Amino acid sequence: MKNKNNVFIILLFIVLIAVMSINTVSAKTININDASSYNETGLSLSDQIQKIIDKASVGDTINFLGSFYEDLTLTINKKINIISNSGTIISNSDNSNILKTIFFINGSSASGTTISGFNLDNDNGNGITVNNTRNIKISKNNISAKNSGVSVEKSSNVTINNNNITKSDEGISITDSNKLDIENNKLDNNNEGLSLENTNDADIENNVITNNDNGISLKNTNKTDITNNKVYNNKQSGIYSYKTRYTQIKYNNIKNNEKYGILTEDILTNLVLTHNNISGNYYGVRLNSIDNSYLTMKTNSINQNVEGISFGPDYIDSKTKDISSNDISSNSGKDVELRDSNYYETLEIGPNWYGANVDYLANICPKLRSGLIQFNLKSAGNGLYMGIFSYNGQTMSDLPPISVIFMAGGQRIEINTVNGVAIANFGKDFDKNQAGSILNAIAGVQRFQTGITYTENNNNNGKTPTNGGNNGPGNGGNGGLGNGGNGLGDNGEGSGPPGGLNPSSNKLSEGTSSSSGVSSAAKSSIQQAKVIDIDDDESLFKIEDSQILGIFIIVLLLGSIIVGYILKRDKKISF
Repeated sequence: MKNKNNVFIILLFIVLIAVMSINTVSAKTININDASSYNETGLSLSDQIQKIIDKASVGDTINFLGSFYEDLTLTINKKINIISNSGTIISNSDNSNILKTIFFINGSSASGTTISGFNLDNDNGNGITVNNTRNIKISKNNISAKNSGVSVEKSSNVTINNNNITKSDEGISITDSNKLDIENNKLDNNNEGLSLENTNDADIENNVITNNDNGISLKNTNKTDITNNKVYNNKQSGIYSYKTRYTQIKYNNIKNNEKYGILTEDILTNLVLTHNNISGNYYGVRLNSIDNSYLTMKTNSINQNVEGISFGPDYIDSKTKDISSNDISSNSGKDVELRDSNYYETLEIGPNWYGANVDYLANICPKLRSGLIQFNLKSAGNGLYMGIFSYNGQTMSDLPPISVIFMAGGQRIEINTVNGVAIANFGKDFDKNQAGSILNAIAGVQRFQTGITYTENNNNNGKTPTNGGNNGPGNGGNGGLGNGGNGLGDNGEGSGPPGGLNPSSNKLSEGTSSSSGVSSAAKSSIQQAKVIDIDDDESLFKIEDSQILGIFIIVLLLGSIIVGYILKRDKKISF
């Protein structure tokens, strides 16, 4: 029994030595010196640096110390970190190399590679190419390239962050790939800013995408989240969608794009478009897609475009769409336009704020049927006045922030709504001092009024709030914000007239309106985005370095010899 215990202890000791041997063989940092240090006869600078990379072990760091290199094409086919802490410039790829890229990360063995800290300028092809691999990180680089700044093909789990990519045909180009994180990049003055085609599961977040032809282009994609980006001043579209499924576009600023803030074509299923500011474009949102199943557009501010929302000639309606609770106002053409459709005489959407309580001020196409969200002005006592946006008696808490201006007694307070309500505080003595005068509020293109009243020792104690009236645009001096009138009118309280484009009832004190219309859905075949599955065959325990493997084998051999010797000795003793 004692001998068996000794054998067990020795085996345990051998295993511990083997594990410690693996852990103590640490990754190395290999420095790439200034380009002038490499002058081996018959080899280009690119070939000489490639030899150094080829000799590196898995997990090593290749650190570029020089300030300038040119004509490099470097292939990475193992897990290594390639860095520069000094902003190394690499100008052009090796023109004799068919790859035409500066860094080529290739194959599953390159999984886990990172590249960071470089200034890359390539007149021949791509800055960085990622091909058929996984778990790659590209960060903190400045890149300009003839083709793509960063090109990703047939890969998964790729992170591209904190890069500045300019003057390239495509800033970032991704095809046939999945599980992508594209964050905190600046993509400026490229032909295409960010292009995704045949991709699955991409997060695009906190990027600044400006002065490109198209800002973000999606083609045949599935599960794409576009969040908190600034997409400005692009020549075509801020965001272009073609044959997409399960796309979320949220909390973005999409401004001053020459043609479209957002353009959709062909198939568009399960698009969620919420909490975006879309302004200064020709079309804020142009829907020209033939399948719009489960389209959701809510809580967006769509202002100061030529046309707010435009339904194009190829648009086919869906009964599962929800376009409601948006601020669609102050657009110079139509707030909502239905153009040249062969499918619909009328089209119905949900209630939105169009800058007015009354139909004749709501700047929407006569073919559209939409409920009008109402603005009500009320006193809450003690100098507090509320502007409440409601529909059918319910406060529209999911509206985006809307600016409301309150004016009385020489004071002017401008405040944005929160959850559909704007509250102005004129001070606790305001009602007493201004009793008998009028308080005005401007929301959208209308002025609203309410009388200021005061009851001694009973201000805001059970008193019924007073409701304001609304004024239309007049031509004799008593109008609202219309052309040809003499500014803001001073009509008394009352309800704005019904009538106009939509059959609705617009009683200001109740804040209700109703609408009816016709909608229909046409069926189309859905070509689904291709889902690319790339096997991740990382084992739980994997020895990737031949040196480590050799040490491990030697330790095991020595252990076997020791165990054999002890067993033989114990056998002799027993005789």
